[in-house]
Amino acid sequence: MKKNLLALFALGAICSSLNAQNTFINDAVIVKVNPNTLFYNGGSVTVNTPASTGTTEKIINQGNIQVRGGFTNQNTTGKNFVNKYTGSSSYGQLIIDNASTVTGNIAIEKTKMDVNANDYAMLGLPFLAGQQVSTIMNRITGNTSFSGSCAVNTPCGQARYTQSALVWDVANTEYDAVTATTTVSPGSNYTLNVRNGGLRTFIQGLGATTSFGVYGVPNNKTVTFDYESGLRNFPSKAAYSSANWGSWKELTNNYDERYNSYLGNPSGQDGSVRFGKNIHRFSNPFTSNLDLSDISRATSWLKIVVNGVENTPTQLHDTALRIRITKLPIAYTINWGPQTGGSNTISDTRISAYLTKAASGATPYTWAGNPDALLIKPFEYFEVEYPTLVAANIGGTNVVTSKYTFTDTQKTFDYNFSGRPVNSGVFARSSQNQSQNDTIGTSYLNDETLKQKGLVGDNDFTQVELFLSKNNEIQGEAGYLINSSNYTTGSANPATVRISTNPIYIYEETKTGEFLSENQTLLNEFNSQDYVGKPIKIGFNNLEEGAQYRINLRLFEQSILNQIDSNFNVGTYYLLDKVANKVSTVDANTEISFTADDKINDRFEFYWNQEPKTLGTDDLNKNNATYLYANNNQKFVRFEERNTTATVEVYDVSGRLISRFSNVNTNSDYKLDIAKAPNLYVVVVTYKNGKVVSEKTTNK
Repeated sequence: MKKNLLALFALGAICSSLNAQNTFINDAVIVKVNPNTLFYNGGSVTVNTPASTGTTEKIINQGNIQVRGGFTNQNTTGKNFVNKYTGSSSYGQLIIDNASTVTGNIAIEKTKMDVNANDYAMLGLPFLAGQQVSTIMNRITGNTSFSGSCAVNTPCGQARYTQSALVWDVANTEYDAVTATTTVSPGSNYTLNVRNGGLRTFIQGLGATTSFGVYGVPNNKTVTFDYESGLRNFPSKAAYSSANWGSWKELTNNYDERYNSYLGNPSGQDGSVRFGKNIHRFSNPFTSNLDLSDISRATSWLKIVVNGVENTPTQLHDTALRIRITKLPIAYTINWGPQTGGSNTISDTRISAYLTKAASGATPYTWAGNPDALLIKPFEYFEVEYPTLVAANIGGTNVVTSKYTFTDTQKTFDYNFSGRPVNSGVFARSSQNQSQNDTIGTSYLNDETLKQKGLVGDNDFTQVELFLSKNNEIQGEAGYLINSSNYTTGSANPATVRISTNPIYIYEETKTGEFLSENQTLLNEFNSQDYVGKPIKIGFNNLEEGAQYRINLRLFEQSILNQIDSNFNVGTYYLLDKVANKVSTVDANTEISFTADDKINDRFEFYWNQEPKTLGTDDLNKNNATYLYANNNQKFVRFEERNTTATVEVYDVSGRLISRFSNVNTNSDYKLDIAKAPNLYVVVVTYKNGKVVSEKTTNK
């Protein structure tokens, strides 16, 4: 039985259902599914358009199509069936159930890559296994431009950098060559060469066009990865686990490339036994969005294997690790608010969501960070990391063994979790007013499904998002301050060195309000009841002295889905600018503009629910404590006693004197000479009045 689907779609219904009937689409009609429209077919779908007119778009999907039965497209290229891209929050999606049989190609449109700003572009291939990557690449460009002369795990010199595609190899921490006969692995992280070759030429010829088609057989099958990172230089897992970054960063991979050419060479990481490990990279394996928010025991897509036993993140979250999911969006528009009124397109901003542990509550875990990181669009890639790994709690290893399984459960048509109007960009302030937000928020803040996923908490959760910009361009990732009466203050391990490489970060703190200068994070959580009126210090990396920067904020309450436009209902943040000697009440319109200098890491502090006092003339630039801090790979002493002198001594941990400097003026910070200092050393400051302060630190 044949159906003319044009009549069904012309009804404009939100949902069109054909139950279990089979549907045939021939060359006599053009079918269009409009945005925000769901077309559901309980039977099989067969698309039959002759090859002679097969390049004409016959099925134009700008909305959502779900097929419960089989799917067949008899056209050889798939250009007749296109998932249309109309915007970052409006694009065609296709879900075909795992049990279905699929044959025949479709086209999925993708935004144009910026080949002038990037040498390589990430691109997932959400197509069934068995198709050749070279075929898919050639269909993009319309010719036989695919280059893949390098063999896998074989050095090939400069030819390595003219290959059309590479694919991430977790077991060897490298990008593997993709040859002409390499077949698609849906969900694998592919990177495409746009620095030269046929793809670059093709994209440059698109002109003002913002999208192009990628053709393949849509993947509907469950995808599973068993990941355990390693290096060819360390055949033993135990040896790799204990090796620090400094011992292997300049070793070479299977293609005679140094590992730091992949992972960078950030300062302060040489002693880390975790940096560069557990890099688990993926792409969306499906032709619809991928929902990563549900990690509950019943339906988690992630299992961590400890001594042969599979555990969900929630089972290990009490003692072992925090999960971080990061993705690189295609493009976002950033609105800077009333001061500039301008906007700018950023194509390389990483965004992250963090699974945090609550000390109590109906749901013992809550997502923090950016919720957009938990919804992966077709073609997008993402990473799973373990930033607070405790080796002793996962079998005594720094290498996480993980099993990832993406099924029908993770397929979704949702463009966001809350159903709220989509903002113009991931960092844009909402255009809704507060009363509208409250009305819209009522439904999902009480949604039990969202609560079970950890997207909504039954507590006083608040979140401040901080992102740094220079010349209207975001610098690195956002940082987050989160608090709740369910969190634990000072939960970071003081013995664990975590040096941030991000342009903006937050110092970890102790329960008494002291900064851990060697413990820097992008996510700082504290208890909203026991950390009142104590400082939360903001730090920066590698800023250009004399350059102008700005910090913008977003505020969230009770849920990372609930962005608010004024002040928190449960408390207040205050910002102390120690250079301007000014305290400001933080709201959603707060912007912080400053000129970078060599003391910028001691300028800004946040306080919760108790306004700090501004400082008198005698106390300016004084933190009421002697402490050490790092800036641009140098170590400084900040003195608590001013208008006096001190003796500064450096000792190794055995008590041997390394250096001694007398009559040091305490009115300005003192730069330590640590060229001869060991990795771990102690700084002793003896003031003229006899007060002695000692601080242990690392030579990083």
